[in-house]
Amino acid sequence: MLRRTGRRRACARLAVCAALGVVLSAGRAAADDEAAFGFGDITLGESYDALARSLDFRDIASALNDASHKSGKPDLGRRGYGCAPREDAYADVTCVSHEEAVRGETVREFRLQFLDGVLQQFSITAELKRYDDVIAAIGTRYGAPQQVAAVSGPPVVRWRNSVSSISGYAGKDLVFVSFELAGYADAVKNKQRRLDRPLNECR
Repeated sequence: MLRRTGRRRACARLAVCAALGVVLSAGRAAADDEAAFGFGDITLGESYDALARSLDFRDIASALNDASHKSGKPDLGRRGYGCAPREDAYADVTCVSHEEAVRGETVREFRLQFLDGVLQQFSITAELKRYDDVIAAIGTRYGAPQQVAAVSGPPVVRWRNSVSSISGYAGKDLVFVSFELAGYADAVKNKQRRLDRPLNECR
């Protein structure tokens, strides 16, 4: 009888632990759904100032000017980011690096777009042969993507939550993946109204 009672208590404890595990997992899933997407140590919604420190940004005009006087390579910091102001509606500042890596191998470009002081959108561009590496790196963190058939052109893979989205596709020669805050389009429209000039598609 005592053995049976002990077994029942052990089973009850296991059931409670299992239920708690389900609750915690659900909580993590909900939290993840509210968290902006990112790649490595770059996350949508981070401030320009915070990323300038962690990614070691450099003003591209100053770096090129210094290099011309020294006849050397421009100093673009630890991660190769050169930044420049933008006059169009899509960003206040754009920072580009050609030294970032995906799965240990350098890719063509990381391009970061800051608007209203935060990272609203960034993109990864890589050679076509790196398509599987790039998509797998994102999938390792966020799970399998949704496959979306495009009206024209290659199919798009997409991740989406309540605050951000990721879209990726393979072009003729390159892989392009865009990370974007849900409010980016509205931020662009707001800046456009301030500029009062026509939008164009050049980012």
